Amino acid sequence: MSWKASPVVQPVLRDIFTAAFPIGLLIVLAALSYWLGVVAAADPVDIGGRFRHDPDTIIRQFDGVSYDERGMRKAGLIGAELRHFPDDESAVVQKPFMRRFAAAGEPATVTADQAVMNSDGSEVDLTGNVKAYRPPQNGKPAITLTAPHMHVLVDEERARTPGFAKIQQGSSWISGTGFDADNVTQVFNFHSNVTGSYKR
Repeated sequence: MSWKASPVVQPVLRDIFTAAFPIGLLIVLAALSYWLGVVAAADPVDIGGRFRHDPDTIIRQFDGVSYDERGMRKAGLIGAELRHFPDDESAVVQKPFMRRFAAAGEPATVTADQAVMNSDGSEVDLTGNVKAYRPPQNGKPAITLTAPHMHVLVDEERARTPGFAKIQQGSSWISGTGFDADNVTQVFNFHSNVTGSYKR
């Protein structure tokens, strides 16, 4: 006994295959898209510590000095601890004490709870109890600046903060929100909520 397919069955199978093929292809593409999304969103696999942000150098209780091209002391940094990170070449200093040496007399100083420096030391982010002190000059009293945060451009001798800052010189003082200073031009700007007291 032999069986022969009905000529009606073949067009029906062809129609089912024709309809099912694009749907199956869309399901496969959707599954691949989902898999790519999961793989792309996953955390990178750490191969040999490439993606780690760990210090390669830790120095405790240090005192460093930089010199200019004539061999004169230019600036100094003292700290409780310095951590250098090789992935972005940054350095974090706990309890920094920064000095800017003058040609004669007492150096200007800056202290904070923490400092984060970029790779070449040209930018420093100071956080926590920032206090800058410039000694008396040309018969004028010393200037003290206090703020919770300060971003310093070291080579340009400029500093700024979007938050609160207060400057005191003798018995006169001024404070406000948003502050920038240029040590070269001796111009200090407060942006808002400015109050103060000036005494001769």
